[in-house]
Amino acid sequence: MQKLALIFFLLGLFVTGLLGTETRLLFFWPGCLLLGMAGVVAVLQWRLRVRFQPSDWCLLTMLALAGYVGWRAWTSPVEIYAREDGAVLLACFVAYMLTVTAVSQSKWRLGIVCVLLVLVAGNLAAGWLNFRGRWDFHLVPGFSRSFQPGRIGGFFNNPNHLAAFLSFAAFLSAGVMLFARIHIASRLLLGFGILAMLAGVMLTVSRAVLLGLAAGGVVFVVLSLWIVWRTRRPLFKWLVLALLLVGGGAGSALYKANEDSIFMRQMITPVGTDVRTHIWRAALAQHADAPWTGVGARMFYEGGITHRDPESSALTGDSLFAHSEYLQMMADYGWIGLALVVLAVLVHLLNGLRFLRWFAAERFPTTGMLGSNALALAIGGISALVATLVHAAFEFHAHIPITAVIGAILLGLLANPGIESETFRPRRIWGLRVLMKVALLVAAAALVGGAVAFGTADAYAACARLQNSRGETTKALRNFEHATTMDPRNAVLAYQHGIALMDSIRQDMMKDTYLRTVDASLKELTRATALNPYNYLYHLALADAQDAAGKHDAALQSVQRALALAPLYEEPRLALGMHYHRLRQFGQAESAYLWAGQARVLNPEGTINWRDNYRELLRQTALEAEKERAARRLQQQGR
Repeated sequence: MQKLALIFFLLGLFVTGLLGTETRLLFFWPGCLLLGMAGVVAVLQWRLRVRFQPSDWCLLTMLALAGYVGWRAWTSPVEIYAREDGAVLLACFVAYMLTVTAVSQSKWRLGIVCVLLVLVAGNLAAGWLNFRGRWDFHLVPGFSRSFQPGRIGGFFNNPNHLAAFLSFAAFLSAGVMLFARIHIASRLLLGFGILAMLAGVMLTVSRAVLLGLAAGGVVFVVLSLWIVWRTRRPLFKWLVLALLLVGGGAGSALYKANEDSIFMRQMITPVGTDVRTHIWRAALAQHADAPWTGVGARMFYEGGITHRDPESSALTGDSLFAHSEYLQMMADYGWIGLALVVLAVLVHLLNGLRFLRWFAAERFPTTGMLGSNALALAIGGISALVATLVHAAFEFHAHIPITAVIGAILLGLLANPGIESETFRPRRIWGLRVLMKVALLVAAAALVGGAVAFGTADAYAACARLQNSRGETTKALRNFEHATTMDPRNAVLAYQHGIALMDSIRQDMMKDTYLRTVDASLKELTRATALNPYNYLYHLALADAQDAAGKHDAALQSVQRALALAPLYEEPRLALGMHYHRLRQFGQAESAYLWAGQARVLNPEGTINWRDNYRELLRQTALEAEKERAARRLQQQGR
């Protein structure tokens, strides 16, 4: 049973690495299913063979963090947003617990590194396709990468997240290369792989990850030198020389090879004018709404719009994330959430350093061997964790399933690094082990259930969106109906279904069919706004449906709610003008259109805008005036 759990775990990690590379859950559900099955199988064998005892303090801090985030997600105002954080949290908790228990042996943990190396090879191959011009490459047929060309992404939509993944793999591989008990040929292959990973990082042109790599590299060098100084002191000077030559030479060569790309990135988006500063102000403004517990899971989806910095460029798109995991945690989960994250990370890092001290003080004098898989993973894990903590100050890769799961695995490695000593024996907390097993069972069962129920609904909705884009309206509406029936609490599906119904309306429709379609759309959009009253686009779509149904007073109220949620945006102001325009209240429509032209956030180029609608208004008023003049002339001639 334990080996079966290990197989499911490694399969779940591999599938998550292939598909769980973006923020939406659609492609993460298969990984959730496999990880959930791994957790269920592990708990079925209640007493797992654990060679080393984990730190109970690490387990306690992780349980406290997971419990708080889970509770806050459960009580968040928008269920579908909280579900995204909830799925990632459950997968991370299962991965953490399995790393601490079922995968506690070092030889099995090297299997994790092997899976990561296979994923690295796949990502670099996909990055090569990007570099050859297929910037929209996506692993799943029918879908495409939406990030702008010029920076490789591999299986990831965002190149910054590929850089974070490669950073994880590079440090773990470096630890294995230097300290694990492997053949010299394997060390050479790992060295070549690390250079390839660093080259991939440079091709992502991610500046923040370079800071993380620098911080993690310093930690890796210091820990490596310290452990060699404490164990094999005659090798110290040779290790220093090798690190200087190899590290300096490889770093200089990689930087020189990609100097032009970095220079161009700096010219296009200078650090001093980076949009992140405006996004951070919005995150701090949302944090002020609920400083202690936060507004709710992933509520920055809406907070980034409502609290948008007025000084940001009018053409800058909406930011769904704070581009800083620490500010995102403060905005969504408050000071309590951030404090629990800091506490958990510090406790795990200290336990990892405690293992290194034990290895130098007890393990090495007993065995006389520096080569150790546990030592390799501990040094590589600490360095990778430091690198990602620095990178997280500027990015949101903890919201990407695969990078979040790898982060949880790193914490699991440090919670149970392999200490076997009476002197360094961990303290036990009564009842904690049983509580952790129960929590593992709940988390794993929830992953399996969510993947089956919500994953199927998401699959129906994805098929509907593809069919809609191909003009297969009837099939798309049928699949949307299946999706919303299976997942009635999903505001996003209700909104998409309502929009698809409105888009299906044609001028040659029978009156009864038209009324039924409008009524169905009105019902879905009303449900969407009830499930998520914080999205201004939902209210604007509802206003369109209400106007079509003749409910003009209700439509005006919906537009006003959208104006309150997005006070700086052109879209709700334009919708106000269009509402008055439909009612032929041309004076109020003109005022609204001109007001839309003063918005701080303009609609994207090529979409509907206030100028085109204002010109149409002027054309219609001119025609009306001409008709009135013609009518007066006819009246005068009749007299």
